[in-house]
Amino acid sequence: MTLQKQLDAVLARKRLTRINGYAVVTDRLDYAEIDQVFPIYPEQAFFLDEIVGDAIEGASVLEVGVGSGVLSIGAIRAGAAKVTALEINPRAKNIAGFNIVMNGFEDRISIVDGAADVFAPVAGQRFGYVFSNPPFEPTPPDHPFFYHSAAGPFGLDFIETMFKGLYDVLEPGGHLQIVTAAPGDEAGPFMFAELAAQYLKGPTRIVSSPARLDYYEALDWLPEKGFFTVEQTEELKRMARARGVTHSHLCVLHHHYDGSDVSDVVMTTSDKAYASPEIPFE
Repeated sequence: MTLQKQLDAVLARKRLTRINGYAVVTDRLDYAEIDQVFPIYPEQAFFLDEIVGDAIEGASVLEVGVGSGVLSIGAIRAGAAKVTALEINPRAKNIAGFNIVMNGFEDRISIVDGAADVFAPVAGQRFGYVFSNPPFEPTPPDHPFFYHSAAGPFGLDFIETMFKGLYDVLEPGGHLQIVTAAPGDEAGPFMFAELAAQYLKGPTRIVSSPARLDYYEALDWLPEKGFFTVEQTEELKRMARARGVTHSHLCVLHHHYDGSDVSDVVMTTSDKAYASPEIPFE
């Protein structure tokens, strides 16, 4: 078999997506094992559009949860000096490595084994730009979901863990960027904003896409796909109603570590509308 035929065979069982001028492979939608490497969704385009060029230029960068490698590759293309990418899913490390080599950045992106204690693998190191597209699917308590992707009943547990340890790894003057889908009401992702106000000191801006989903309709696909039972999903809905949640917002958080002791969280809306976070790129 020629090299071209070998590559064609790989692509035939994977999904190839072009985004922002480069390409990555991921699992196809019909791959349903718990170690799935998710296809590219509008959240990744939103993240890439929101990268702060001045902050990332020449920076040492940390990504939490490399997945396919699409965001680490984008960070290098945006001017980062190097990226350390944490990942706990063995298949993701393999697929991200393929994409990193395919895009020519194997000397500037290093994949490091992740851990349940999120920042333990880089203890003692500091980074000028930290980013993540973390697990955010609302998950019943004690449910494993995809590989280490259980994010709690509101999809915010992993983010809270990151916030708690952020200042152990972010350099003073550094920047945090997170893209996620977060629960809220018509005005915005208020639960995400509350969490940021609790843990992040200094200026924080949450930018939401104008397109938003009905939170309860978004939950309904979980039992339809066989992830959770109808009873588990109804309990998630009950908890959301008790908090006044009505919508799910695709949003990007920016936080600047300026040494302030005062939290300053602002919610805004993006000038650009992104497609539904439930529909992957073609």
